[in-house]
Amino acid sequence: MLSSDEVKDILYSTIECIGKERIRTNTTSNINSSEKYIDRIMAECIAKIKVDSSNKDETIAILGEALLHFMLTVSTLPSERKIQIKDNLTLDIVIPNLQSLKITPDKSIIIEFIRGKLDLNKIPQLEFLEPNYKNIWLISVIPFSTTKYRIYDMSANNGIFHSFSNIIIDINNFLKETGDKSLRFIH
Repeated sequence: MLSSDEVKDILYSTIECIGKERIRTNTTSNINSSEKYIDRIMAECIAKIKVDSSNKDETIAILGEALLHFMLTVSTLPSERKIQIKDNLTLDIVIPNLQSLKITPDKSIIIEFIRGKLDLNKIPQLEFLEPNYKNIWLISVIPFSTTKYRIYDMSANNGIFHSFSNIIIDINNFLKETGDKSLRFIH
């Protein structure tokens, strides 16, 4: 199994081949271009990663999370990542930030990666932080069903769930709809 660092090395090598500045420029000028970049980067990285069936889900989740962090940065969308809430709860991503989640949860999103069945046990704790279920977005590499949350499927894209490649566009639309005025830095 590839380590997390090895997966990230493959990701950033792929990004460099496409052109980091090109991705940044195109995405900041047209957020819809993020979809094609996510699709292309995921496809190229998966082709380079030799995964066996025993660790495929974990490897794809590592790749997807690292790519989402990169895309959030280049698209200048406000976010906080890997936030330790308590000993047994770390949030993967909060949009726009933890302070907003505490004050106005209706104007915030929690994004969690579901890497395996054990991660499903974390969801009730998320509901405590974000009472608006539609603002809990789950990115899953394993099949499961629920109608309460917004689910992005990283495995089959079978049409039932949202496509992972649309997540940056969806985050941007959410922020527009909620009237977010967070300061955004262009790198």
